[in-house]
Amino acid sequence: MVDDDRSCTEVVARLLLDRGYAVDVAFEGAAALELVTQHSYALLVLDYQMPGMNGVDVYRRATELRPGLVGILLTTYPRVNVVFPAIDSRVERVLAKPVDADEFVPLVEQMIGPGGAGVR
Repeated sequence: MVDDDRSCTEVVARLLLDRGYAVDVAFEGAAALELVTQHSYALLVLDYQMPGMNGVDVYRRATELRPGLVGILLTTYPRVNVVFPAIDSRVERVLAKPVDADEFVPLVEQMIGPGGAGVR
């Protein structure tokens, strides 16, 4: 989970942790990329608007390091200038903030399976 908004990060991390997923958190892109070099993740959940590097750029670099990494982009402003670059970068889904648990959790389960085994 990568987001400079700590409250959003806490909500999303809690949704995943409560369902058995292992979750690491980064509050900016460079820290997220460092984690990607250290771990094999199944999913990267990213905010679009962050200081330094936006979520699409982080996802592009992360998939260079870990091809096949699945991505969900979160944004407060789901506009064309956000959605199209995300699609071009092969982000699987763009979701509006605040995160709707009834939409988010089934999407994660569909993308990477249930989290009972500590899926990261």
